[in-house]
Amino acid sequence: MRLALCTQQFGDYWSGLGSYATLLARGLVEAGVELTVLTPGDALESLKADTIKVHPGKLDPTHGGWFSLSRAYQRELKKLDVDLIHFSDAREAYAYRGEIPALGTLHDDYFARHRWVPWFYQKQYVDWIQRYLYYSFVTCTERRAIRRLDGLIANSDCTGRTISKRYGIDPKSMQRIYIQPDLRVQPLTEGLEEKRLQRKTLLFVGGNIQRKGLPLVFDALKLLLPEYPEIELTILGRNQNLVKMQKIAEKMGIANHVHIEGWVPPEEIAGYYRESSMFIMPSVMEGYGLVYLEAMAQGLPVIAGNVGGTRELIRHSENGLLVDPADSEALAQSIQSLLQDQELRHRLIAGGYKTVEAQQVQEMVNNTMSFYSKVISEHRTR
Repeated sequence: MRLALCTQQFGDYWSGLGSYATLLARGLVEAGVELTVLTPGDALESLKADTIKVHPGKLDPTHGGWFSLSRAYQRELKKLDVDLIHFSDAREAYAYRGEIPALGTLHDDYFARHRWVPWFYQKQYVDWIQRYLYYSFVTCTERRAIRRLDGLIANSDCTGRTISKRYGIDPKSMQRIYIQPDLRVQPLTEGLEEKRLQRKTLLFVGGNIQRKGLPLVFDALKLLLPEYPEIELTILGRNQNLVKMQKIAEKMGIANHVHIEGWVPPEEIAGYYRESSMFIMPSVMEGYGLVYLEAMAQGLPVIAGNVGGTRELIRHSENGLLVDPADSEALAQSIQSLLQDQELRHRLIAGGYKTVEAQQVQEMVNNTMSFYSKVISEHRTR
């Protein structure tokens, strides 16, 4: 099979999309696929695949530059002779015009859930006007891009259902394939657990920090400070609103307890997991949540929002805690439980380890290749 993989992040990635594309590419090459990667990133020397470097537009305001990248992909795809094209982010197929069958992966459904009432976003986002305009633009372009594809891979059942319903997509053209990372469980020692509880450090890792619940974490932190004056919050992730969030922390009087580190290379994040007391990301909307698995692999108990595909990954009180992403008191209580209840911590850590051990990246690759064959076969019979 000859495949073109188009991806905005590759190798040196900063989100789950890049992790997915990199893992998938390695698995496909090992399975014998003749792969060509189209990406703004650099070629991976360890990967036996051709790489075509493309560039997003300098003035492209879309995340990852996906809109202008779709046009850059189209220019290069015209020159390729492949059996199938896979857009690691389905919306990047927007500019594609061609006879080669193409499919895309759906990593989220929050644009499909877009509300056409501007003030809906006012309570949750500091950039609510820009966000409303951006979401309106992406909702229209995403729908158009997705409808052009021969097949769609959804990262969760929830994502697939929402996209199908909101955009009028035939569910038969979709395949749910969980993104299964190549993680190894890192055992804990009693000494490390003791240090974690002494430090009382909350860890938040996410790009779209507001959608992933950082404002709620701020509210919960303020509620906890009277009882835990030593508690700290560390924030990792790339986002244009980090400065605004720092100012909000200052207004709330919690800035001395909030440490915004920004983007951290993937190979360095494990150290933050190991040293923190718990991982918290109470997303307002979430397609799945690879970052929860990364935390679990390091023996870190997790707290997540009770929404979207997260509910397909996290089972409350078994491998994590789920909270209402609008309830700061419930989040504060969950944090307090993980600081005080060692039996709960041990249960969640053990459950997280089991969840990680059940992940099989080869299963993801095999299911993806089976779907490739299905899409190619159906395209030939049309």
